[in-house]
Amino acid sequence: MHEDSRTVSLERVRCKNEDRELQKLLESNLNLLPGEQIDPDKPRLWLLIKREMPVIDPTTGAPRWSIDFFLADQYAIPTLVECKRFDDSRSRREVVGQMLEYAANGHHYWSASEMRSYAQSSAGGAEELAAALKSIQVNDDISVEDFFSKVEQNLREAKMRLIFFLEDSPNELRSQVEFLNNQLKETEVLLVEARQYQQGNSRIVVPWLFGFSEAARVAKRESRAETLRESGDRGEEAFWKSIQSNDQLGSHEHAMRDFVNDWKAGPISEYGEPWWGVNCVFVVRGMLTKRGLFSLCRNGSLEMYFGYWDESKYKDIGGVQIAFRDAFISAIEQHIGVTFSVKQRSGFPKIALEKWLPHVVAIQKSLIEILTKHLRK
Repeated sequence: MHEDSRTVSLERVRCKNEDRELQKLLESNLNLLPGEQIDPDKPRLWLLIKREMPVIDPTTGAPRWSIDFFLADQYAIPTLVECKRFDDSRSRREVVGQMLEYAANGHHYWSASEMRSYAQSSAGGAEELAAALKSIQVNDDISVEDFFSKVEQNLREAKMRLIFFLEDSPNELRSQVEFLNNQLKETEVLLVEARQYQQGNSRIVVPWLFGFSEAARVAKRESRAETLRESGDRGEEAFWKSIQSNDQLGSHEHAMRDFVNDWKAGPISEYGEPWWGVNCVFVVRGMLTKRGLFSLCRNGSLEMYFGYWDESKYKDIGGVQIAFRDAFISAIEQHIGVTFSVKQRSGFPKIALEKWLPHVVAIQKSLIEILTKHLRK
């Protein structure tokens, strides 16, 4: 519109190069996924976990597919985005089926530690990831590991968001998206049109959201409210409540409590203590106070925090910490019968409940011996 109120229509353009005109466009401008249209009361903000997120073929165990973008919002709701040109007929056929498969099986594909590792690479480092997460978070005290544990939990419960990102959308795809969104309680299925217009040498992009009828908003309101409440669901009481609600873990609760109590009032309490977030993180005083050694997760697994004991990334890691870390890794490998790869030794591998619990006494005993040796040098 000119100053005299005369208007000039802009030319609507269609994308020819999906990578340059859609994928790179979105990577540089994540706010083209209109958070204020998705939730006007709590506009969504985005954290990039990975572009071209690999998806494992369950029959071969090897990467077979990839998702254009894997994001999470400030409430740790995983968000999968597929970019497609209007002229790509796959956008209304097999791509819809693939996205639904990812939603159904996402918890089999990605762990919290793997997602955190990808996000750290995307952000440019551990400190950059912490800063990026802090910029979108509603609770400043939620740690990086707690955030990704919540992402993993939401994947397991299919509390996620699937978005098709196009410059224009066919009517049949809009109908499919609206139908799915009306039927699914936990999973949002949305379509974002990145409408593009030419103005001289510049291009104007205007995002429009489709898929949220008022009926769908009402149907999902209760589930979304529960997710928002649980985003701050932290602490010891919440942890054990989660264990008790899991039929497969309930019978092991007593043994898990004994394991934690050894750190609260047993022999190990002389050297360390449990810290409660979404999970139970075990911290060794006098060795490394700002980051944990490992955590007990709500699915019963132990997540090793070897990645936090990396001398190339953290200035507070010296010879004592390295010697302790290596001795601890050797003890875990010996008692549980595993061999950590080079990559796992600098990452966050998980050990399933059924693997570590039968050896818990030996693990605790070795840990005390290692702590006694290295802290008294």
